[in-house]
Amino acid sequence: MKETLRHKDAFEYYYSLGEKRSITQVAQKVTVCRASVSRWSRFFHWQERVEQRDIEIGRELPAKTKETVLNTKANYRAEIKAQFSILKKMLNELIEKFKEDEAKGNKGKDKKGIEIKDVTGLKDIMGCYERLVKMDLTLMGEVSEREEITLRDAERKFFDEINSLVAREKKAKSIKKNRRSKR
Repeated sequence: MKETLRHKDAFEYYYSLGEKRSITQVAQKVTVCRASVSRWSRFFHWQERVEQRDIEIGRELPAKTKETVLNTKANYRAEIKAQFSILKKMLNELIEKFKEDEAKGNKGKDKKGIEIKDVTGLKDIMGCYERLVKMDLTLMGEVSEREEITLRDAERKFFDEINSLVAREKKAKSIKKNRRSKR
């Protein structure tokens, strides 16, 4: 007997049923008697084909998983690099403003953008930068500390820090606005 398209389709349906596959289900689907499907199964070695396909898929899965992980890491690294660029620009601008203010004796007056009034504020920004570096190193497989951090933890900490900085900035602006309105 030669395997026809009908036989191949029946096998594909049989395989697609997974762990719950049965000759009876295939017979109902292709509308032939159970005995015919059972004969096809034996003659065309369905059980061996299922095992062979499972082995092939098992071999391909690690490569696909590895590729997915690598692509995800590459995407995260691209995002981190974009954030690095923004943060570096902010830090350079802040350092220049500090130098200018120190030279003029202003110490915090007439600043635009994010205001850092003390060393703690600068440490917060630097901490944010440091966390980006650590996340990037972690994604590259490098351990940046004795204790490895998971990506999810690093991401959560980073965004918590950003939200904290934004909230502090909003609070500072609100206080400044209240002071102006009291005058």
